[in-house]
Amino acid sequence: MTEPPDGAHGSDGDGDGDRGDNPSPEHVPDDSGADTGPPSADPGDGAQSRYRPTAQQWGVAAAIVAFGVGFCLYRLIKGVGLGQSAALYIGIPLVLAVVLTLGSPARRPAGMAMKVTTILLLLSVPVLGEGACCVLMAAPIFYLFVYLGARVSVSARDAKRRGPAVFVGPALLALLALEGTAPVLTVPGNATSSATRIIDLPAAQMPAALAAPLRLEATRPDGLLAIGFPRPVADSGGLGLGQRRTITFAGAHHRSGPVSAHHWGEQSSALHLVVDERTRTSVTFRRVADTSPLATWLRWDEMRVRWRAVDATHTEVRWELGYTRLLSPSWYFGSIERLVTWRAADYLIRTIELEDVSVTPPAAGATDTHAHR
Repeated sequence: MTEPPDGAHGSDGDGDGDRGDNPSPEHVPDDSGADTGPPSADPGDGAQSRYRPTAQQWGVAAAIVAFGVGFCLYRLIKGVGLGQSAALYIGIPLVLAVVLTLGSPARRPAGMAMKVTTILLLLSVPVLGEGACCVLMAAPIFYLFVYLGARVSVSARDAKRRGPAVFVGPALLALLALEGTAPVLTVPGNATSSATRIIDLPAAQMPAALAAPLRLEATRPDGLLAIGFPRPVADSGGLGLGQRRTITFAGAHHRSGPVSAHHWGEQSSALHLVVDERTRTSVTFRRVADTSPLATWLRWDEMRVRWRAVDATHTEVRWELGYTRLLSPSWYFGSIERLVTWRAADYLIRTIELEDVSVTPPAAGATDTHAHR
C-alpha cells in the first residue's frame, strides 16, 4: 500500500493534523454527541459573579432589624421611666422609619414602614402586654411620625447637595421627641373637663342621691369609654365632710396561651377620694391615692359636683373633673384626654341613683364657705 503524502492527515490542509480527532475546546460534545457549548468556568477563577441580595431580601432583613430595635427601645424607654414621654410615642416611630428607609432599597419606603408599624402595633398586645385602648390611642401618632420620618430620611438620603438644610427636618423631628423627657421640656398639663345633664330628680334630693353608692355596675360605659379603658365596678363611702369615697376598678381580663399578661394586672385597683368641701349646692372630692391604671395617663386633682333646680322635679347637674395630663406630646394627648375625661364626667352623672332617694338634711358644717383641709 502506498503511504499517503505528507500533510494528507488533515482534512483542511492547515497543518493541524489532530483537529479531526480532537474537538475544539469551545465545543465539547457530551456522550450523546450533543454540543454543550463552551465549558463552564471554574468557580475559583473569579469568573462567577458575586451574590447580591434582592430588594425583597433587603426589605425582610430591614424589617427584622426594625422589629428588634423597636422592642428594645420600648423596654429601654419604659425601664428608665420615660414611658409617658414623647420619646416613646415619637422617638420609636422615627427610629423605625430611619432603619427601614436606609436599610432597604424599597421603592416606597414609607409604605413599607407603615406595614412594619402595623405589625409591631399588633404584636404589642400579645408580646408586650399592652391593652386595646393603649394601642388605639398610640396608633395615629405612630403612623404619623413613621411616615414623616421615612419622607425626611429619603429626602436626606437622595439629596444632591449635602448642606445644612438637609438636617433641618431631622432636627425638628428629634426636638419633638424630647417633650416630657425632663421637667424643662414638659408642657404643663393642668386641665378641667366637665359635663352637664338634666336629671329626673328634685334638687332637694341631690345630697342624698350623691351620698348613695353610684350605680357603676348597672351603668356600663359606652362609646369611647367602651374600647378597653379601666372599668369602675363599685363605689363606697359617704358624703360627709372629711369622709372617704372609694371607686373600685376591675382588673384586666385573663389572657391564656403563650402571650404576655396584661400590664394592668388582673387584680382590682381603686381611686381613693375624700370629701374636701361641701355646700348646699355642691360637693368637692380631692384625690388621696390612686392605684388604678389611669394613674399612668393622668393625675386626678379634684372632682366637683354642682347642681341647681330646673323645676320642681328636674335638676341640672354639672360634674367637673380636674386633672393633670401625664402623657406627652401635649398637642396630641391633651386633646385625647380632654375627650376621654369629658365622656367620663358624663358617665358619672348617669350613674347617680335616681330611685329610692329620701331627702336628708345637709351635713354639719355644710355651708357655702366650709372646706376640709
